[in-house]
Amino acid sequence: MSIEAALFSAAAGTAVQAYGQIQQGKTQQAAYNFNGQMDERNALAAEQQAEQIKIAAGLEAIKFRNQFQRLQDATAQANRYNGWLADEGTPLLVSLANATEAEEELAIMDYNAQLGAAQAEESAVQSRMSAQLNRMYGTAARRAGVINAGSSLLAGASNISYIRATA
Repeated sequence: MSIEAALFSAAAGTAVQAYGQIQQGKTQQAAYNFNGQMDERNALAAEQQAEQIKIAAGLEAIKFRNQFQRLQDATAQANRYNGWLADEGTPLLVSLANATEAEEELAIMDYNAQLGAAQAEESAVQSRMSAQLNRMYGTAARRAGVINAGSSLLAGASNISYIRATA
């Protein structure tokens, strides 16, 4: 092999290796960026879920209040039918017990809705943090590709210098 062929082979190999390392860094960055975009989409979905939980809880509370009002109306009707007054004695105690239980149920429903919404919102925060981390990894991968390419070019230049010196 002639010196020119050896030099050309070393230079071409170095250039191809450097190009490949740059492309690898860009490809890794694209993959990390894609993962970041998916994490952002998941964050938006979690935020929407939190809103849906709040809306559904509000609708359930309205439905429960309507059912409770029907129960109270039926209880009052039964009391009147039996000739009882709901402002004293057992009818009053039953009404108060029903109202207390209804308020407890509403408080539990509200607590569960707040807890579910908070969990969904925390999931959104975690997804956003993951997206940010993926973008950072992508930037680092691109930089690593450029640095590796530079290292390959320096090694190739050293190899070419060695070939010239020993020829």
